[in-house]
Amino acid sequence: MKQWDAIRYWVKRHLWVTFLVATIVLISVIHFYVALFVPPTREKAWKEVKVTEGMSFKAIAAALQKEGIIRYRGYFEIIGRLQGISRKVRTGYYGLGSHMSTWQVLEALRKGRIIEYEVVIPEGYNLYQIGWTLTGTPLISSDPDDFIDVATNKKIARDLGIDSDRLEGYLFPDTYYLPKGITVTDIARRMVQRYKDVFTDDLRRRAKELNLTEHQVITLASIVEKEAKVSSERKLIAAVYHNRLKQGMKLQADPTAVYGLRAWITKVSAQDLKRKTPYNTYLHKGLPPGPIANPGRGAILATLYPENVDYLFFVAQGDGSHYFSKDYGEHGKAIGRYRTNKQKARQAAKKKNSSGVRGQGSGVRSQETTTRR
Repeated sequence: MKQWDAIRYWVKRHLWVTFLVATIVLISVIHFYVALFVPPTREKAWKEVKVTEGMSFKAIAAALQKEGIIRYRGYFEIIGRLQGISRKVRTGYYGLGSHMSTWQVLEALRKGRIIEYEVVIPEGYNLYQIGWTLTGTPLISSDPDDFIDVATNKKIARDLGIDSDRLEGYLFPDTYYLPKGITVTDIARRMVQRYKDVFTDDLRRRAKELNLTEHQVITLASIVEKEAKVSSERKLIAAVYHNRLKQGMKLQADPTAVYGLRAWITKVSAQDLKRKTPYNTYLHKGLPPGPIANPGRGAILATLYPENVDYLFFVAQGDGSHYFSKDYGEHGKAIGRYRTNKQKARQAAKKKNSSGVRGQGSGVRSQETTTRR
């Protein structure tokens, strides 16, 4: 009791000191809370802050304070160092604003939430199509040649470890999240690295078993990718080309005749098949000098592990699938069926239009020239 009496006596005697200390503590707590969790403003105004390679955390804090994104640089630096953020801030552009609290800004830096753009490269796209796809993003200018020039640069290809004069075939189709400010060369580098992740040593060993180089595998896989509209047919189509190569027959693959002509080809004409290019497998035996597109993993595996069949021909059936034949006689009949069905579809569409109903077309891609002669 005496002890508590002594304490109460001291508090009464020094009440003003107790009040002052409590006030200081309360103000400090409120100040710290406001500095860390209360945004400078409520108005949403996004700003881009660039963190460059080698930029110190102190410089980052100064840039954020200058843009009005944080109030107290000192608190920001202290908390950032205590959390270890100052040692590993990801380079790039950050979308930040004064409506964010200091804690939220620190979290954005800690998690490396830089501005990125999603870019989807479908299987079978060639480098020209990829160039045009990238022009639809803020990553490069409106000129697809910015990418095409890089992808067809022999030195860049060799620097990236590709044994080819261009990157065609090695720009792996995938969904990429590319940061703002990335160079065109770095975009290509990412795609090539993704390809290298997919084409493993096991696949290289399989290529050797088939007496094919990696470049030959990717070249053939690119043709398979362009021809196969139905994924379940990839191995069959690959088998046809393997068989034709073994027998010394021309591949006669339509997509090779129009490679490099335009970015997008919807129909291959009889005239296209006569185009004199080193890629045209209607004119030249064997594989073309390089890939005509960028195959996905499915086409690569189908090329390395084709079906064990003796087909030599295939022709479109009008629904994306193909009819496969072992000899030219059977193939000729399949062509006849395709043309008959195509003619029926045209007549049906014409009849529908003449009845006053707006026609939508047959939905059949003309593949009259897609025959193995």
